[in-house]
Amino acid sequence: MFGWTGRTVIVDLGESSVTETRTRKAFAEQFIGGRGLGCRLMEEFADPTVDPLGSENPLIFTTGPLTGTAAPMSGHFAVTCRSPLTSTIFSSNAGGHFGAELKFAGIDALVIIGKAERPVYLNIYDEDVEILDAGHLWGKSTSETTAIFAKKDKGKSKVACIGKAGERLISMANIVNDSIYSSGRGGHGAVAGSKNLKAIVVRGTNRVQIAEPEAFEEDVEKVNKLLVANPPASKGLQKYGSSVISDLLSHTGTLPARNFSERGDRSAGKLSAEKLNTDHKIEQKPCYACPIGCRRTTEDGSPIPDFDSIWAFGPNIGNDDMELIMEMDRLCFDYGLDPLSCGAAIAAYMEVNPWMEMDEVKGMLIEIGSGEHDVCRGSHAYLCSVDKEEYSTSVKGLELPGYDPREMAGMAIAYATSNTGGSHLSAFMVAPEIMGKPFLLDRRSFDGKAALVRHFQNLSAVIDSMVMCPFSMLAVGEVELASMLAHVTGNDYSAGEMLTAGERIFNLERMFNLRAGFTWKDDTLPERFFGEDGIDRGEFEKAISDYYHFRGWDDDGVPTEGKLKELGIAVKR
Repeated sequence: MFGWTGRTVIVDLGESSVTETRTRKAFAEQFIGGRGLGCRLMEEFADPTVDPLGSENPLIFTTGPLTGTAAPMSGHFAVTCRSPLTSTIFSSNAGGHFGAELKFAGIDALVIIGKAERPVYLNIYDEDVEILDAGHLWGKSTSETTAIFAKKDKGKSKVACIGKAGERLISMANIVNDSIYSSGRGGHGAVAGSKNLKAIVVRGTNRVQIAEPEAFEEDVEKVNKLLVANPPASKGLQKYGSSVISDLLSHTGTLPARNFSERGDRSAGKLSAEKLNTDHKIEQKPCYACPIGCRRTTEDGSPIPDFDSIWAFGPNIGNDDMELIMEMDRLCFDYGLDPLSCGAAIAAYMEVNPWMEMDEVKGMLIEIGSGEHDVCRGSHAYLCSVDKEEYSTSVKGLELPGYDPREMAGMAIAYATSNTGGSHLSAFMVAPEIMGKPFLLDRRSFDGKAALVRHFQNLSAVIDSMVMCPFSMLAVGEVELASMLAHVTGNDYSAGEMLTAGERIFNLERMFNLRAGFTWKDDTLPERFFGEDGIDRGEFEKAISDYYHFRGWDDDGVPTEGKLKELGIAVKR
């Protein structure tokens, strides 16, 4: 199988067993890989009502057909499970070098089930997969854990691990790989911790087999040229990293602050990308095969905050001290915490307790990472517990990032209908509504946005399944993506067929969530975003109704039998 290795590894930690199956060719072709393959495997290995922190909730690592190739921005992998934070199916797109190494070890999918009796880690070297004792690693930070393995084999292996937050089953815990990259949001670190899984160490010596290497080489050259010709990618992200987004939103007056209770924050002058790059000696640390290199560190190897962290620990909590932001971000990596959810939890707590001082937030973060604070289950759960749900900024339990839906109508639809909750990566409508890519839209208007959100969601599902960096969509279109996919795998994908695969993935996720108990009532935004100075509720509800129509769903947001049949999806209702 070109592009795919054909190998799915199943690790049962409860039984201390490792088995292998062939990746089903039909699965690979229908769901591409990455997020899509992870979603399809969830159907096979998990009931949608499974306890997110129970032993039966699988933790699935998947690569894509482009992972480990020369395709620009293709070194990513996906992690999928039922989220302990949102209770939805949740797939995260993660960067770094771990994904490429997993592919070099010959793995399409790594499915981890069960719970070990004591802390363990997985050691993968090509065909060999071992379950080894991790008692000496339990309680260590992600940086300490990674350093121990780096010393052991001189950095030849790649490491993904959890910190204390994952060990303590904190709902916002994530998995950190290569020290400075993370699995993102949704609590995957807590799921690993619930299995007593501290780390996965992988080393591979194989290379991806490409069906049409010469044609693929031409694709790669073309995509590299598109990235160079794209100002947001080559002049923004490459020069400053994603911190440049803070400048853009501040300039347009769309940056929210203080748990979204304020709008049009202008503090980014003190937190600007240019100032950050001037005040610190910064080194680029690009992901595998990435010509942009938006990830960076300081001289001592500490991660430079990306936009999400700058906003979460900056404007969102009323802070304009970059040094404090950097310290909070570093602590999140060490503890294995999602900075966005962590910052949102602190912001919510500060709104409920307005007397809290800024010099207390660092201590609060440490308490969160240690499992010793009231907000450890997430901001929404905390606000409900103190009868202050009106302060919530969460959709389906996931806190919104720093892209204000009151300023971007398409983003409002995308947040509400996302299968993972308040994620901007489900459909990055910031591109057309703020950046003007591929074209500039009237950002506050709902006109025509429902159909466009559907398109962007399908495209994002494709990118997450190939698996490429989400920023690639700023410059690379469906035609180029389909061409790379076709020439790697040897399957004759057209752009339309590829987007249909994205639609299939999105609908399968939707069906999983419906069977888990979600309904159309969950496709909305928190109350604080509606009203006289916010979103018109009537316009929003009409846009959601239009979205259901364009999706081929009924009035209750359920995919029709005809739509499921059209997409070749056979699932229980």
